[in-house]
Amino acid sequence: MGENTLKIIMAHTFSGTRKKTVELLKERLQQQYGDADIIIVEEKAATREDIKKAEADLFVDFNLSGFEQGTLTGGIAYNLLDCKQVHLLLDAALPNEKQLEKQLSIAMFFYCIDAQYCRYLSERYPEIPCLKEAEGWKRTETADAAEHNASLLCSIVEEVLRICHMAA
Repeated sequence: MGENTLKIIMAHTFSGTRKKTVELLKERLQQQYGDADIIIVEEKAATREDIKKAEADLFVDFNLSGFEQGTLTGGIAYNLLDCKQVHLLLDAALPNEKQLEKQLSIAMFFYCIDAQYCRYLSERYPEIPCLKEAEGWKRTETADAAEHNASLLCSIVEEVLRICHMAA
């Protein structure tokens, strides 16, 4: 792989249809960015060290997994990453939600699939650098829904890459 290869790390703790959605997302991104190096970390939150070691350009995680990891000064460890971040919020009332009241890196982009939860987060945590609603999520647990949702997530990742001038 070339020196300018896009490196993406995705971290999730899902099983079933949601796991399949993440796998399909990887396939879609691989099709879109043929020489991209895409790594999936499963069953545990990706640590700052994991992401740093991989020299990721983009980190994608789900439901604030890993936000419990802190710094010695009480900050969020992900703030110390030297990469852009996409945090996909697929559920509401997330266990790590309280972490959003801490200072967040401007390299973080949050996308929420639930309009009501998105409004709540926006009002409750007005300092979130970039919070958007991801419209069109299919809540059914079917193969068609997984395909559709993977395409939606791929569009989100592509949007962030464009915003950050990391892809055409």
